[in-house]
Amino acid sequence: MDYLNWKSDISQDPSIPRIDWDALTQYAISIKCGRSDNTAPPLECNIPPIYSMGGVHLVRLLIFDDGTRWVARIQLHKENPHSKILLRSEKDTLSIIHERTAIPVPKVLGYDDCQERIGRAFMIMEFIPGSTAMNAFGGPQVHGGAIPQQFKAKFHGDIAYIQASMTSIRFPKIGMISQRENGCYDIDPIPGLGGPFKTAQDFFLAWADNAKFPMAEALIRSQLSQLPVDMVEEIIFSIHSFPVLFKEAVRRMSFSQGPYPLHHPDFNHSNVIIDDAYGILSVIDWEGASTVPWEIVEFPMFLYTVPPPLDLPSKYDRTGNPVSPEIQRRWEERQNYVESVKWVEERECIDCKLSATLACRDTQNLATSVRLYADVGKVGDYCRLLGKY
Repeated sequence: MDYLNWKSDISQDPSIPRIDWDALTQYAISIKCGRSDNTAPPLECNIPPIYSMGGVHLVRLLIFDDGTRWVARIQLHKENPHSKILLRSEKDTLSIIHERTAIPVPKVLGYDDCQERIGRAFMIMEFIPGSTAMNAFGGPQVHGGAIPQQFKAKFHGDIAYIQASMTSIRFPKIGMISQRENGCYDIDPIPGLGGPFKTAQDFFLAWADNAKFPMAEALIRSQLSQLPVDMVEEIIFSIHSFPVLFKEAVRRMSFSQGPYPLHHPDFNHSNVIIDDAYGILSVIDWEGASTVPWEIVEFPMFLYTVPPPLDLPSKYDRTGNPVSPEIQRRWEERQNYVESVKWVEERECIDCKLSATLACRDTQNLATSVRLYADVGKVGDYCRLLGKY
């Protein structure tokens, strides 16, 4: 298996910041010496000329002379107050997951939320020898990023266990997890949003005050160029006015009460490392994880479908069911996933909050629409969502 899809052209990638690699290896050696009962320090730590990179992180492999392998995950952008909070909270989130669940997540071995040491903030973690489920077995070039059919049922069941375990970590407030000096965990504000929030209504009011659609109107119009002019204007008005109208609706809506569950903001198979048999080795990239209202909790993103209120009405029959056989299959997979969650909840003696949340179409339409509006910028008639409220 192509572990982590390493690249080897690091010297030719202009997006990689200047990093003091010697300082990084010396820091890694100091950590390893501090964790070992052996008084003799390792002779060296090498960084092979391979790397992996996403939108916000650079990953380098650290290999010690005794064969130990770690990874350094380095922030691509310069530090700021928000990035420091996110890094510390991710470290603390991984800690509480280790303490309270059996979810396989990487162990954090060291970190520095300031960039002075090596040039960027970074985190050192154990190396997980596998590939992401998105890139395994040939990757998107071979299967479009889809989960192979022969592994789908087991993988969905394993993910259902992970999501049920994740949402069993709950707090009475909404925000970022933080570990205090006494070892206890508490909730801090969410960067760019505020809090901590005592109620879901407070969270959504703050979301409406801060939500911005991340696409210029000219680009929106270009995507809608095949539609009638009046429909185009209606959709554009809906996009621009959604935060204000949503805020008005929030004051009328009733929401689930706390305690509020832990949420992975990118719960997709691109962040699940697997072995050759599609067994889950680790769930990664917890940056931005927080406790959230239940109305934010969605299906894993590999089970994503467009919320019908945002979609073209012609794609659904009179009963509201999708016309497309592909979407019909996806809806069936979602129903089966809910049953898997129910089975996990019963087996693990967890309440039915997650399965009930996933089974409620109105809740799922809201959760997905909120994410698509601010995080993705998907074009759609968002105000149609508010008809229920």
